[in-house]
Amino acid sequence: MHALIENGQVAQYPFSYADLKATQPNTSWPASMPPERLAEYGMFPVVAIGKPEVDYTKNVTETTPAFSAERNRWEQQWTVSDASEEEIAQRLAEQAAQKDALRSKAYQAESDPLFFKSQRGEATHQEWLDKVAEIQARYP
Repeated sequence: MHALIENGQVAQYPFSYADLKATQPNTSWPASMPPERLAEYGMFPVVAIGKPEVDYTKNVTETTPAFSAERNRWEQQWTVSDASEEEIAQRLAEQAAQKDALRSKAYQAESDPLFFKSQRGEATHQEWLDKVAEIQARYP
């Protein structure tokens, strides 16, 4: 990730080498350039900063990079805001659907074979019930 920096401010982010070449179409450019050379054109790397981990009630949005004088580099920035009631409801519904899908796969892979074994007398009915209870506890 890179940003175009003009007068100490972010002019464009993200900014790629293709973007730089497009700003000067009549210039012959090499396939790639070292960072110190890109800096001559105002193109600086932006260091990725881990996205904050939040729960389903929050939104995380990337914002304009900021210069860290302490680290002498441009760094990615994030803002955290409250999610709307609609976003929260959608996320809860998605989580429930994912949990249902995982539970269904577990039944198919783990408990269904035990059920059929119990029907053939190769496993007990209680073993099957215990497996069902274990899966229900895993994916309530």
